[in-house]
Amino acid sequence: MATIKDIAREAGVSQGTVSNVLNGKGNVSSDKIRLVEETAARLGYTVNRRAKILRKGVSNTLAVLLPNMYDKRYTDFFTSFKHYAESSHYSANLFLSDDDVEMEKTQLAAIRSEGVAGLAAFSCQSDDAAELYTNAGFSVDNLIFVERSAGPDFNYIGFDYAEAGVTLAKEALTRGYREVVLVTESVSYSCERQFFRSFCATLEDTACRVRSVVTDRLHCNNTFLQLLNEGTVINAIFMTSYSLAQAYLNIQKTFFRGRESEIYTLSPLFTMPTRDFNKYELNYRLLGKLVAEQLIACCQTPSEAPKKAILENDGLRRWGVPICPDSGCKRITVLTLDSPTARIMESLSKLYTDATGIEVKIAVSSYDGIHEILKSLSEMSVFDVIRIDHSWLSWFGEKIFLPLDDFDTALKNTLETFVPGLIPQYSNVGSTMYALPETPSAQLLFYRRDIFENPALQRLYKEQNKRELVLPETFEDFNRIARFFTKKFNPLSPVNYGTTLTLGNSGVAATEYLTRYFSHTSDLFSSDGDILIEGANGLAAIRELVDARQYTPSKHNDWWRETARTFAQGDTAMTIIYSNYASEMLNASSRITNKIGFAVVPGGNPLIGGGTIGVCRNSRHPREALDFIKWVCSEEVTTAMTLMGSVSPCRKTYENYEVLDTYPWLALSRDCISLSHTHRIPPGLTTHFDERGFLSILGMAVNNAITGTMEPEEAIAFAAQAYRHAFL
Repeated sequence: MATIKDIAREAGVSQGTVSNVLNGKGNVSSDKIRLVEETAARLGYTVNRRAKILRKGVSNTLAVLLPNMYDKRYTDFFTSFKHYAESSHYSANLFLSDDDVEMEKTQLAAIRSEGVAGLAAFSCQSDDAAELYTNAGFSVDNLIFVERSAGPDFNYIGFDYAEAGVTLAKEALTRGYREVVLVTESVSYSCERQFFRSFCATLEDTACRVRSVVTDRLHCNNTFLQLLNEGTVINAIFMTSYSLAQAYLNIQKTFFRGRESEIYTLSPLFTMPTRDFNKYELNYRLLGKLVAEQLIACCQTPSEAPKKAILENDGLRRWGVPICPDSGCKRITVLTLDSPTARIMESLSKLYTDATGIEVKIAVSSYDGIHEILKSLSEMSVFDVIRIDHSWLSWFGEKIFLPLDDFDTALKNTLETFVPGLIPQYSNVGSTMYALPETPSAQLLFYRRDIFENPALQRLYKEQNKRELVLPETFEDFNRIARFFTKKFNPLSPVNYGTTLTLGNSGVAATEYLTRYFSHTSDLFSSDGDILIEGANGLAAIRELVDARQYTPSKHNDWWRETARTFAQGDTAMTIIYSNYASEMLNASSRITNKIGFAVVPGGNPLIGGGTIGVCRNSRHPREALDFIKWVCSEEVTTAMTLMGSVSPCRKTYENYEVLDTYPWLALSRDCISLSHTHRIPPGLTTHFDERGFLSILGMAVNNAITGTMEPEEAIAFAAQAYRHAFL
């Protein structure tokens, strides 16, 4: 294997220079960095990470001890644990015990020999776990027990298994079951014991009799065969393990058809709907993230006091519950703006039809097309539900939607599931609620993380610009970086273009301008309603936009979906798009998967976007229409839609690490909604504001400036004059 000495000799530089380049240290020129990296790659040099750890004397490796990787709960846990560890510059090594006490001891010795910084353990030791782990050198500084507690002297994180037992026992009573079977793993595990005790205590002195069965993954098939061979009628079976429930279902379907019973089970979180069991869900991906987070904190800041954390259970998430049973309505029609969400809604609406018997017809229209439909919406409208861009709510809300405040007093439960702060911007016209937020989103800066973090490019940028290559805080910085990454201006750039622009129609072009305008100020209008774009901020914004055009492909993008796909081709350094279109960057042909970085837009004042959904004022089925809206805005549905490429208004979606691991920018997008302070409507306006009409005026001016038809100052003056003529 090639050594540092070999690289130095081949490249004609000192060994110290090679060491500095490979370790990202020292003041090395961009030319030498490229030379060393190219030579190392040509010679096949790889870093000996174990030797590096020995030299440093500190390990950045965490260990996870799991029973197995067959069970989805453990797969979910480790996937999230590993993702968080690696994002924090740690690695994660996996060890399996197969719930065998001797194997666990063997694995513990192997873990210690690795010199890991910390350990997260699902221990199967019944009585002597504390002694075993203490003798191995672990303590509260570097050990967390997960799900299965080893006593009060150790760190512990798990779910509320007692609450789960109570809830499922009450479900048995509600369903009127006379006899149920309770299947657990070993009750020597604290989680199994807590569930068992609370379940049985809840059904004590009731008409429901409990039969208890203890088994495990290795012996469950034989156990279930014996149980079903007895011939006893089982009303329902309750289990503490999803993998055991799968095994039972397989035995039941294969050998005992016609003797099916209801199956309830504790389960990891399922983002997409399934129909096999009644699942009481626990968020193991969130558990994995939190355990990794706390373990790293323990390693970095030792504490003698053990910590205990109990996570909230997600519980029975009822995908298939009929929202409006026995309705006379046979069909509702939904008019929606074309977007990724519209296509996803079409697919998931089949579940609503299965649950209610009501067919859902989705009519998808373009940005301009839906605006024309809404302008001419008649008393004989065929639509029951309308989904529009939230910026149109001020103009169209009272005209097209039924007010929801008095229409349904039970909306409180739905509103409580939403991210705080959405209602004023996505639901209300004045003080009246006309719609619900469905796909709230915010602009984000996306960038090629791999080229921003490249040492040679960082050094070259500093040589050329006398400053560090860091994420832009202003659009002046943004354009400087975009120029650096445009091959026309910098032949050493690894990509052809520094950024993108979305200029498909006047409304979209205006958005590009406002993105820059609001990086300078929050106010678009004066206190008397006059427009402020002719001031210094407005002129700076148009100049920044015109300058940015030099660093983009010659053909602009018409819509944000197209912009996301352009960025996915891998030939652009940065882009700004709304988060509800960002999933398009991960399409099957994407060349930047795992290379995407994201940040708040320059200026820290992003525009917000996305859709809002309400009941058509002329709907013939308003009650069913609102029931559908509540269903499509529910946590279960919006989280599934988000995993498929949409975004969600619900808080718990942003605790779902299957979603966040797939689209890691979503948590920042949620935070940017509250970060946004863009006053886009004249203050004190007593009439509706036609924001689309205003954006058309502004967008025409932007296009005139971009194409050179007008000078930037001339274009802005034209837009201001046109606004005053149309609105004042």
